[in-house]
This record gives sequence, C-alpha cells and structure tokens, in this order.
Amino acid sequence: MIKETGGLLFFISKAMLFFTVMALFAVGQRVFYDDTLYYFWGNVIVLMLYAAGVYLISRIYNGFNFGNAGIQDIILSWVLCLIGANGFIFFVLSLLVEKLLPVMGFIVILVVQIALVIPMTALINMLYYRQNPAHKTAIIYGGKENLDEYCSIVTMQSGKFKVNHVVSQEADTGRLLDIIERSQSVFFLNIEEKKQEWLFEYCYLHNKHVYIIPTFSNILVNTAGTMWLSNTPVFSLKKPEPDIGTQVLKRFIDIIISLTGLLITSFIMLGIWIAIRSYDKHPAIYKQVRVTKGGRLFTLYKFRSMRPNAEDDGVPRLTVKGDNRITPIGRIIRKSRLDELPQLFNVLLGSMSIVGPRPERPEIAEQYEKIYPNFAFRTKVKAGITGFAQIYGRYNTSPEEKLFLDIMYIETFSILEDIKLMLQTVKVIFQGESTEGVDEGLTTAMWEKDK
Repeated sequence: MIKETGGLLFFISKAMLFFTVMALFAVGQRVFYDDTLYYFWGNVIVLMLYAAGVYLISRIYNGFNFGNAGIQDIILSWVLCLIGANGFIFFVLSLLVEKLLPVMGFIVILVVQIALVIPMTALINMLYYRQNPAHKTAIIYGGKENLDEYCSIVTMQSGKFKVNHVVSQEADTGRLLDIIERSQSVFFLNIEEKKQEWLFEYCYLHNKHVYIIPTFSNILVNTAGTMWLSNTPVFSLKKPEPDIGTQVLKRFIDIIISLTGLLITSFIMLGIWIAIRSYDKHPAIYKQVRVTKGGRLFTLYKFRSMRPNAEDDGVPRLTVKGDNRITPIGRIIRKSRLDELPQLFNVLLGSMSIVGPRPERPEIAEQYEKIYPNFAFRTKVKAGITGFAQIYGRYNTSPEEKLFLDIMYIETFSILEDIKLMLQTVKVIFQGESTEGVDEGLTTAMWEKDK
C-alpha cells in the first residue's frame, strides 16, 4: 500500500509541475498580450498547442526522468524544454496576429517559469528517492574483464543502487541463489549462456529487477524483428535497408538543416575563423581523413583547436584530459562543440549525414578492429555529426560501448528517431563532460589495453 501511495504522490507531483508551467503561460499571456487573446475556443486551442509542445519536448529531453538522471540534468532538460516551447508558441502567435509580438513578455514568462520549475524539480526528485530508496544490488560476473569499470558505473548511481555483493558465476549455486534472494536488483556481466538462462528464470520467478551488460549479439537480438512460423515466434536479425523514399527524405533533411545551419552560424564561423587566424597565423580549418559508409575515406573539416604541429611525431592519437596541444581558443570551441560547425559543409556535400556514427580516423579504426572485429559494422551507414554514441556516450567512451550504441542506432533507424536525436544534441552541448578526453598516456579510448 505504501508503494502504491508513493507512486500516486509521485504522479501527482509531476502533474503539478506540468500544470504549473501551463498556468504561468496562461497568466503571462493575459498580462502581457491581452490584445492578442482570442474567443474562448481560440484561447483553448492555443493553450492545448502549448501543452502539446511542452509535453513532447520534455519527453525528448527526458524532463520526467526522475530516478534515472541527476537533478542537474533534469533541470537542464526543463530549461531547454521551456525555451523551445515558448519560442515555438511565440512564433505561432506572431503568425496568427500577422506581426512580431513584443518579445519581453515571453522572456518574463520564461524567467518566472524557470524560477519555479527549479525548486519544484528538486522537490520531486527528493520525493522520488524518499519513496524509492536505493535497491540492494548484486553483480554476478562471468569474467573480470572491465569488471572494475562496470562496478564503478553502477556504484555511481548511489541513489538507485546499493551494491552489496559482487560475485563470480562460479560461486556455489546455493550462495548465488541466496544472494539473489537478498537483493532487489541483479546485474549480469558476461555470464555463460547456460548459467545465465536459469539465473534469469530464477530472478523472473522471484520478481527481481534484472540488468544485463550486453554483448554484441544481445544488441542485435534486442533490435530484432519478430515473425511467426505457424505458432512459433522467430526473431529476424537481418534488417532491410531503408526504402528509397526514406533515404531520399533523410538526404533532403540533411541538405535543409546543413544549409539552414550554415546561414544561421555564418557570422559565428567567421568570428571563430578570425580568432584562430589572429592567434597563431596558421590555417583556421583543420582537414583530416576519416572513414564513412562502406569503408570509404573522405576529408572531414573542423575548426583547428590544437597547435599546428600537434602530431609532428606521426602518431595519431585522441585528445587526453588537460591536453597541452589545445590552444586557449580551442578549449572554448571544443567545449561548446563550435569546432564541429564546418562539418555542415561535409553534410551538404554528401560525405556525411547530420545523424549517424561518428567517423573515426582510419589508423585508430584499424587499431580498434584488431581487438573488436565487429567495430567495422559501424560503417554500414554514412557517418554523422551526431547520433547515439555522441548523445549517450562521451568523447572517451570505449570503442566497444561506442560500437553497441551505433549498432542500436543503425538497427532502430527511423526519420522520427533522427529528428529526436537532433533535438537532444542541443542538450549535449551544455554538458561539458561529453567532450572529456581520454586518460593521460592513452592514444585511443581502449581503457587499459593500449597503456
């Protein structure tokens, strides 16, 4: 009964957050734009349109993702949501009255909304963890490879998981079952198939939360289609290529967005170009060979963020934390992702897409493929500026995890998913940790393997 009440209170709290945003918008419209109000149904339609915008954008940015994201991440989601929804309705209302409305009223509404949303999200977050204390958690592993890394990742979610047991699958059966009995959540890492099957069944029977650190085959099965042979379900792993209409639409979107982006950011790009040239008198545009669909090579364009002689030793390497090769201007444009703007030319010319796996340098890709042969699967589609790995991973995400994320994108591709990823990219720009380099002494992102 306590759990049901907590769930109801949590739902009511989220509903109050949503309706507070709506009420502030309605009051603000009455105060600042009384001359633009419509007949009753007209105002209702405008309010419903605004509500739809807030709901959709908050879902895209995971504004209600309490328990699975930090409070700072949720607050950022809501700030971006309100900016997007208010900006959208501002232009809609301006079109309806056939004139550009005074912007100051919308700014005041936005500021007041943000001022109330921040404490409300903090209170809802606190309520969530009070009603949902951290689960007693066990990690059962088959091999110790990357075990410390994954244990650290789970332990970091201290509000959600409290790791009490880390045990090998080789432990006594009675001990394994006893640990599962005393845990609420169980993580499985690299468990051999036969043992995994009966452990899963035991967890399912006893209503345990099960989490799997996936293998490559797990990723493919997770994105598989389902068909029936008589009364037998069959998973279909081979995904068909997008139809010609979808491919044409994706290319059309790439052209429109790249052209629009180049027009909007032209003055910003000119300013960056002047700043880099003025700093050391060397070329502002950095050209580098990368790999795209089918293993084809192309020249990628970026604003130069490092010294001109950054790789004079001839060794291709990723950026490390605190890399002294990065110039002062480079640190600013890398943190804000502005160094990526020239890649809009790559998209316009057709060598890249807006959304797709990040293109690797051929030398680094070759190193990764020696350890992870499936890494080449990322080149089944055209390389992109943004995608799953860029949004859910980081610059220093391991190549195996990057592969998993990119395969998930490839296997679940849709135009709507592309649009969602483009919008989510805006949020990533404000998260500085996403550009964090690899550890000192590494030339790639393969953790300890290349030390």
